[in-house]
Amino acid sequence: MRVPTFLLAFISTAVAIFPTKLLYQPPTGLFIENIAVRPNSKLLLTSVLSPTLHTFDPTIINSTYDEVFTFPNATGLTGIAEYRPDVYAVAASIINFETQSEEPGSVVIWSVDFTSKIPRFRAVAHFPATTPVVINGLTAVPGSPDIVLAADSSPGGVYEINMRSGAIRKKFQDVLMTPTGPPPPLGINGLHIHHNFLYFTNSARGALYRMPLHGGTIEKLGDLSKFGEIGVAAFDDFAIDGEGRVWVAMSSGALQLFYRAANGTWVQETAAGNPAGGPVLVGPTSGAFARKGLGGARTRTLYVTTAGGQLVAVDTSRRIQ
Repeated sequence: MRVPTFLLAFISTAVAIFPTKLLYQPPTGLFIENIAVRPNSKLLLTSVLSPTLHTFDPTIINSTYDEVFTFPNATGLTGIAEYRPDVYAVAASIINFETQSEEPGSVVIWSVDFTSKIPRFRAVAHFPATTPVVINGLTAVPGSPDIVLAADSSPGGVYEINMRSGAIRKKFQDVLMTPTGPPPPLGINGLHIHHNFLYFTNSARGALYRMPLHGGTIEKLGDLSKFGEIGVAAFDDFAIDGEGRVWVAMSSGALQLFYRAANGTWVQETAAGNPAGGPVLVGPTSGAFARKGLGGARTRTLYVTTAGGQLVAVDTSRRIQ
């Protein structure tokens, strides 16, 4: 999650390493927060500035940005994750932009079900006012179709949510998930599971980590040390491709790529945009891979959302090793 106070003045010319294509640019800043790709290739989009879930079809020319549903008792939406085929968890809340916090008792995880002719919307889990959280990224758990993990950016940690019963419990807690510095920094932000590892970013610490799901040491895969001030160039949400490469949205204006080299070490490079800012990616926030064909198989096209309201397609097919 990023909020308007993080928008920057972009002054540099951006050079994309991987080819990019602008799919949508609103006339005014829209601030797209997170994205999910449906099996039919349509996109679902959230915004911290609006409680309305939107959709966009990237497969047609001159596609429009259309409303799907407006969640009650909320001012913004953060994470979204597909936990069953074409069924999604969405985090809605009342967001305070000045403190980068969510009003206690306002955080609700909803189910959005597209499997019938008319979409169904159901409030599933309510975080009580006695449990102050900043629920940010969401991810499904492979092999557990009713379980979703939610990143709590402040005070930091991961909650497990049962999308059938609505039960909530703290799943993971580690100092590397907590924010650093004076409030209101964000700690753990995006999170995803790949091959029995939980990958997560920490915006305040400016790093990407992964940890074994069944216990073990957290490993840092890369950080923002070479880009200067971490608070200006934070890591946000990300996507993981079939090869295990991690594509991280960097709020200053770049897409960072992390991949494992032949010697086993992790390599970090700028995949698109410019860490100093630029017009290609105006404040990247998240990413998800395109889907097509029977069953909605994922492709090499990565859709990236931005705080400037852009939808950008990145061609990730080029091999780098």
